[in-house]
Amino acid sequence: MFNLGKCPKCEKIISRVKIEDVDILVGFQPRWKGISYCCEHCNTVLNVEIDPIAIKAEIIDTVNKSR
Repeated sequence: MFNLGKCPKCEKIISRVKIEDVDILVGFQPRWKGISYCCEHCNTVLNVEIDPIAIKAEIIDTVNKSR
């Protein structure tokens, strides 16, 4: 498979991204664990989202506590 997507900043082809842990805030309060996807060449943030693994663990923990 050929990757054709380019970083919007350095314009190099993106074949891998770096993932970094971030806190997602509501107002000034941390609410969720998140991850940011960064260009491996210039570290530009390409996207940020709620960490799906952390949110899954949080849901399982909440369900187990309610039993």
